[in-house]
Amino acid sequence: MDLVTGQSIYYSNKNHLPLEDVAESLLALKSIIEVTPFVLERLSPGLSIQRTHVFVNEVKAGSLWEDLIVKFVWGNQEKLNQDITELRSELKVDSLLNNRLLIGTIIGALVTGGGLYLLKKFSGSEEQKQILQANQNIFIVSGAAQAGVSEDQFKSILDTAILKNPQVAKDAVRVVRPAKREGDVSIVFNRDSSSEIGNRAIKAMPSNAPEEEQLETVEDYENVEIQIRAIDLDSTKRGWAAVVPSVASRRTKMHLDPHIKLTDLLGKTAIKGDVTVVFRSDDVGTRVPVLIFLRDISK
Repeated sequence: MDLVTGQSIYYSNKNHLPLEDVAESLLALKSIIEVTPFVLERLSPGLSIQRTHVFVNEVKAGSLWEDLIVKFVWGNQEKLNQDITELRSELKVDSLLNNRLLIGTIIGALVTGGGLYLLKKFSGSEEQKQILQANQNIFIVSGAAQAGVSEDQFKSILDTAILKNPQVAKDAVRVVRPAKREGDVSIVFNRDSSSEIGNRAIKAMPSNAPEEEQLETVEDYENVEIQIRAIDLDSTKRGWAAVVPSVASRRTKMHLDPHIKLTDLLGKTAIKGDVTVVFRSDDVGTRVPVLIFLRDISK
């Protein structure tokens, strides 16, 4: 069973846009639309969307207008013999899949949510986060009302969708990139003023999505307790693990400075020393230690 609906996105740019920006925004929009089934299925338990097809209907220059056709292939394996009309009603197919305003609201919420994900993960300014959160709240209020769920439930579904599909964050940057080329541009979905990414939110959006390697931070700690959890007297880099309680309770891989004598650690379960700790951010932006480098043992 399938259902065809439409989606349009309007950029209020005044100047012509590079072809690569337009192409990238279309591909990013397609990618984000392909995440909407994750949200829709949780708004209607039992609904199963097997495939999503996105087609370009029209692209207009000047102010950029992208008009798309979206086809959802849906069903419910447990109720294949149920009357199709009853099944559509029970799974809220028409009020969800055929509601282009709701789909547009979900897309806008994923775009602003993807931007927030990056700002939190890469230490964006508090002002950026507040502006983007305010715009996403508009999508959340509107989407929850249209879907008949609480705002907290709608937000939770969106947050989970982004955490499970981190590509959304990168696609969000590509969707807004054409709008960031000028100073006073907004993005509107389906000609609906309540589904707008405003100019301030566009300016607050990250301009790029850094690679995961850039998430690493390094900090030095002097004369701290180091609890040794694993050793290898044949290597300074393999087989060692430790916990630094003043930093984190997590057991972490440890490397030793070459000048440290391995025999000085033999039989010891805890020492004092100077360490350098490498951190990475997890999916919710929390710093997690991934490597301890033991620089020196305290005398």
